[in-house]
Amino acid sequence: MLELKSITKEFPGTRALSEVSLTVRGGEVLALMGENGAGKSTLMKILSGVWTHGTFEGEIRIQGQLQKFSDTRAAMVAGIAMIHQELAVFPELSVAEHLELDQLPNWIDWEAVYARTDEFLKEQGLDIGARTRVGGLSIGGRQLVEIARALYRNASILVFDEPTSALTETEVQRLYQWIDRLRAEGKAIIYITHRMDEVFRLADRIVVLRDGQNAGEFEARDSQGHALPRAQVEPRLISAMVGREIQDIYPPLNATIGSAPALEVRNLSVRSPSGKQMVQSLSFAVGPGEVLGLGGLLGAGRSETFDALYGVLEGTGPRGRGYQVEGEILVDGLRIDPGTPSHALRSKLAYVSEDRKGNGLVLGQAIRHNMALPALSGGREDLASGTSWFAWLDGQSEREQTERWARELKLKAAHLDQAAGELSGGNQQKIVLAKWLLTAPKVLFLDEPTRGVDVGAKVEIYQWVQRLASQGMAVVLASSEMPELIGLCHRIVVMREGRNSAEFKASEANQESIMKAASL
Repeated sequence: MLELKSITKEFPGTRALSEVSLTVRGGEVLALMGENGAGKSTLMKILSGVWTHGTFEGEIRIQGQLQKFSDTRAAMVAGIAMIHQELAVFPELSVAEHLELDQLPNWIDWEAVYARTDEFLKEQGLDIGARTRVGGLSIGGRQLVEIARALYRNASILVFDEPTSALTETEVQRLYQWIDRLRAEGKAIIYITHRMDEVFRLADRIVVLRDGQNAGEFEARDSQGHALPRAQVEPRLISAMVGREIQDIYPPLNATIGSAPALEVRNLSVRSPSGKQMVQSLSFAVGPGEVLGLGGLLGAGRSETFDALYGVLEGTGPRGRGYQVEGEILVDGLRIDPGTPSHALRSKLAYVSEDRKGNGLVLGQAIRHNMALPALSGGREDLASGTSWFAWLDGQSEREQTERWARELKLKAAHLDQAAGELSGGNQQKIVLAKWLLTAPKVLFLDEPTRGVDVGAKVEIYQWVQRLASQGMAVVLASSEMPELIGLCHRIVVMREGRNSAEFKASEANQESIMKAASL
């Protein structure tokens, strides 16, 4: 159904794609994999008409016919639908307006539009009304609306880019059912993901890109359509993605943990502006050198816990207005009142948030400026090396420190004056980590630190987590990936509906016990 042949794309100073080819048949799910920066997004932008005919070399053929897209609408008319990882929704529009956004006539019968889209949503098993304002939905709900919009167009070729990153387990299973149905209907599907579980659940074939080139192609099912054993395919798949063997994904745990807690949280409670109890009487402690995991399903209160501890939910900002936070926070035995992120920063807390693009980075600013931002907020006492003095910036010190951390974290960038938004997801996450390490924190909060990050970058982040712990830092890590919690953490606190549901030593935990504590 689809053939991309010898696609080459160059940007000033770099070749993003070099002679990349792939085919997708009708009724097939092709998993497209590779490290961040491998060229997956560039290739899909070419397919979806973002990079138009004439800006790249090579051919796009659909059903054997050569295509020359002048814009994204031309790609949509040709039957291509793209579901992006970064949501492109209009918060003030209704669900119905989103579904029909690019096909509404000049004169609109709104009652007919609402009736038509309500019927479609019901057919898809979505408990969302056509008149619902998209901005009032959860992140997962907005993602489902984006997916539903692609299905609504009845496209013949669908591209899913990390579609499950914001979905609950129930929503993920619904997506899998949709994809199974689309495959049975003869649609061609390209599925981009870093999650191996999804690959071996969905894919018929796997194509790997590395450094902008084809690096391998693997069958995921046998001739009878049965999934091949994961152990047979996964090692070769990882090797093709990273160009090397990865024997031990999770490094050894730090063996030395301080006896006195670096951080204590006592009876933390968070109530939203609407009155919903997000966190309820949550207590835990973490020692120097320890990695404590926070597990739980989406909506369990993990992110709200971090936001409260770091002062994000208080103050006068849009998120803070109306939240009620109660409880005690102690650092090295001394009670603190974060109040605002700047107060938390002065208490030697650091927070790598779940949404690195929205909350972690200024995408249009240079890499070095992003790294230095937290170090500028409270004067010289906030810095390990004295990069700032109130409003005055020591440019030489900034360059030295940011270049040091760029080397330490193996940041892949043309130079540190490059805009952070131009980098891959894994390298953006390294910038966020570097900016907090510049402040020499005692406690580091990590919320989904490897979401949307390829396996090679994951391994590097895992190594850094254990390296920081071995240096005496206390780390609190929230993750939706249970193998990550078990492999990285000394202990795991499982949250359910804002409460502490269970606690395990990671050496004694398994995925079944964590899931049971999170859901029952």
